[in-house]
Amino acid sequence: MTDLDHFDVRQLRAFLVVAEELSFTQAARRLFLTQQAVSSQVRSLETVLRVQLFERTTRKVRLTPAGRLLRDQVDPALRALDRALGCFQEARSIRIGHTPSAAHRLLPRTAGALERMNSRLNLQASECSEESLRAALLAGQLDVGVALEAGPAGHGLAVKLLGNEPWCAVVGTAHPLADHSRVSLTDLIPYEWLSWPRPSYPGYWNAIQRLTSPSSRRPVIRETWISLAYHHIVDGRSVTLQPASYAVCPPPKTVVIPLAGSSTATYSALWNPHHTPPGLDLLLEVLTESANHQ
Repeated sequence: MTDLDHFDVRQLRAFLVVAEELSFTQAARRLFLTQQAVSSQVRSLETVLRVQLFERTTRKVRLTPAGRLLRDQVDPALRALDRALGCFQEARSIRIGHTPSAAHRLLPRTAGALERMNSRLNLQASECSEESLRAALLAGQLDVGVALEAGPAGHGLAVKLLGNEPWCAVVGTAHPLADHSRVSLTDLIPYEWLSWPRPSYPGYWNAIQRLTSPSSRRPVIRETWISLAYHHIVDGRSVTLQPASYAVCPPPKTVVIPLAGSSTATYSALWNPHHTPPGLDLLLEVLTESANHQ
């Protein structure tokens, strides 16, 4: 067995992105991988080829002559390979349901990563509550679900933990806490908390209850749809807790404040193990990488 028997085309793809960016950090962001993973792939490629592809310093990354030669040869070759393989692959559609929070950052990242990979996975996304998501999976109306604080799978569904995000507090611009750079749970106790309805979002409701359990005082928690909660937040003194990605595109007249402490919100993927769609393993891998990409 020769060194080339250990060759992996993903190493070449990682190499090309680093060669374009001349930065392992920027390459990792484009590939939705950690910087350590990209560095490992490039080092493995250098080991297989027995050449140094980059000159690395604390300030810059430069291609070596061997690196420039490989870039010029591999770039058109990989493009040709992608075109050739595309002729034999049909686009595969995956029906993915999600709770609202997943649309802030997780699903856009996942869709972008799949497109850059030329995966030919077509995500047909629809927003739904946690409970309607579970029902649709069992009925075969959805292939995969992505939910915030979904809790145990149960009811014949499989579940995979994708990743965590810090919690944040969302308040109106006129709220007494609006000018705070960070707040604690104790700071929020005097104010009304708004939650999605418990029957539709039991996982989120339970997560909010766990957050308040260490405190001797508990806030008043009102169950309401977030579309209605917006007016209570903007016009009053109510607060709601959301994952940090809510800050990507917050509604007008609201402020997103990081929550002090180590409490995090959890994203999970759910699916019916009796009806697994083609491409599920790849989708779960990319969802996990996207959820953990900072």
